[in-house]
Amino acid sequence: MTEELEVILIKKLEYKRVDCTCGIAVMSTDPTPDISKAIKNAAREFGARFSILDTTVHPDAVLRYHIKELPAVVIEEKSYPADGDVVRKVLGELFQ
Repeated sequence: MTEELEVILIKKLEYKRVDCTCGIAVMSTDPTPDISKAIKNAAREFGARFSILDTTVHPDAVLRYHIKELPAVVIEEKSYPADGDVVRKVLGELFQ
C-alpha cells in the first residue's frame, strides 16, 4: 500500500528569470522550503511518494480538493493543513 500512497503539497511557487546560454529561462523557486522539507520528510517516513502541485500552473486544484487555505496537503483525495505532524498523524492512521 505504501507505494500507492502519495502526499501532494499544494502551494504557489515563485518564478524568476535566469540568463542562460539559450537566452532567458524561467526557473521555479520555493518560497517556503521549510514547509516543503517537513512534509517531504513526513511522507518518506511512511514510504509515500511526495510531490508539489503549483497553483500557478494548476489553479483548479484548490477547487478540486476543496482547499480553504494554502499551502495545503492532499492525501487520498482529502486536504489537510501543510504541517508535518498532521501528515504523520494521517499517514499513521491509514497504516493501522
